Amino acid sequence: MSLRGITGIFAGIFSLIYIFGIHLLLSHYVSGSSAVSVLPISFFEILIFGISFLFILISYFTIVLINKRRRKKLYLRKWDFKAKKIRRNYLIHLLAGGIILYFLMTNGLIKIALPTSLLLYGFAGIISNKYTYGATAILGIVFLTLGVLAILFPSLAFYLWGFAFGVCHIIYGLIYYNYNR
Repeated sequence: MSLRGITGIFAGIFSLIYIFGIHLLLSHYVSGSSAVSVLPISFFEILIFGISFLFILISYFTIVLINKRRRKKLYLRKWDFKAKKIRRNYLIHLLAGGIILYFLMTNGLIKIALPTSLLLYGFAGIISNKYTYGATAILGIVFLTLGVLAILFPSLAFYLWGFAFGVCHIIYGLIYYNYNR
């Protein structure tokens, strides 16, 4: 699994679409200007969770399919040791991060959920760098920095989160896409 090249670009685009959709839903819910605002809060939370889960599934399977195609094109084995290690590492971080974020939100600590997700993703990038050929650690450090900024400036947390998962992935993907051309 890799976010290099076209995969990173797709991950960033999916993230921007997801973030825009969530932002739109939240703003309509808070403003009371649309049908979504009449939903009970518990149903609205389930809706947000469902959309988030769908986003994670679509992103994950897109990354897997693009990487599978790339490996086939380069005549590489389907799942060598590094690929298995990266996939296991990713799934462990995804599961642990999901559990941590779930407990933060259910205990009323939703304001630190976004910075925490940035920090967890940053740590995962740094840890997985030893299994990749890219500069995953640099991307991880960028996420850690944005996570700290999100803690320091909570009113900007959503925008920093969008920048990190959307724009940073696109930039990371473009760098490797142009480098490998």
